[in-house]
Amino acid sequence: MPRWTNDPPQDTSEYGFRILRTPAAKPLIAICTCTDVVGCCTHFVNNRTIPCEGQPNCQTCAEGYSWRWHGYVSAILTESLEHILFEFTAASSETFKTYNKIHSGMRGCHFKAYRPSGKPNGRVTIAAKPIDENRIRLPDPPDIQQILCHIWNIKTNAAKYVPTERVPFKQIHVTDDDSDGRNHPPAPRN
Repeated sequence: MPRWTNDPPQDTSEYGFRILRTPAAKPLIAICTCTDVVGCCTHFVNNRTIPCEGQPNCQTCAEGYSWRWHGYVSAILTESLEHILFEFTAASSETFKTYNKIHSGMRGCHFKAYRPSGKPNGRVTIAAKPIDENRIRLPDPPDIQQILCHIWNIKTNAAKYVPTERVPFKQIHVTDDDSDGRNHPPAPRN
């Protein structure tokens, strides 16, 4: 006899999250479910984003590929209520940094990411405001680092992936001479 339920089991795989970037045609509107931004330096190789292991260990750097920092937040899309990971670059991170500082965390950040030019490679602008958490109950945040490790096929022994070196979000900055952050040394690491 089947065991009928109204809800799926809670222990389903947490790796079913899509990574979305800002689309060209219309804005991406979502609400952050995570408490902080997770980010790392990455390379784009063979049509795929992969993490940079940092000098002198990174074979991809040694092969001459440039790197760029990518940040990730977990968020609920307001239109479909899908729980996703939103990916952004250092060049578009200023709004999130300011929000994080003012509100002491990202959870409940209602944001709209769009490309004013309407072009797929156009500059990304992000607008953010807090939501009334008394009116909306957000789901628990996923483990973003663990999901990224799964996507990038990084084996982890621990229940939670803890990077050996972390660039604190507050130290990420964009220089005036290069708007996408490529080929600049990473911010000092703690």
